[in-house]
Amino acid sequence: MDERRQLPRWDIKKETKVWMPQTQSFSHGTIEDMHLKGMRLSFNKRLFEQQAVHIYFTLGDNFDLIKVEALVPWEKQEQDRYIYGLSFTEMRDENKVKIGEYITANCFDQIKSKWWA
Repeated sequence: MDERRQLPRWDIKKETKVWMPQTQSFSHGTIEDMHLKGMRLSFNKRLFEQQAVHIYFTLGDNFDLIKVEALVPWEKQEQDRYIYGLSFTEMRDENKVKIGEYITANCFDQIKSKWWA
C-alpha cells in the first residue's frame, strides 16, 4: 500500500471531549493518532455526516480547547466504534504550538524511533 501521508502520525490514544458547533454539543471520543495536518478520531456513535467540519477538542490535562476546521476524507466503522480521518484545513498558530508541545512531551519515544532509528 502506498503511504500518502506527508508527516508521520503519532499514536496518542487519548480520551478527549469534542465540541461541535454544528450540533452545539460535546461528544466524548478518543484521539487515536495525529500530526500537525490531521488526526484520527473514534467515537461510540456516528457524528459527522458532512465532509467539512468545525470542531474544538481538548489535548492534555489543561482543558484548553483547540479549534480546527477540517475535511473528513474518510470514515469507517469497526465493531462498535466510528472512526474518522480528519485533514486540517485551518488552525491558528498557537494551536499548532500546543499540538507540537504535546507531541514532543508525550511521544518522544516514537519521535526517536521514526527519525533517529
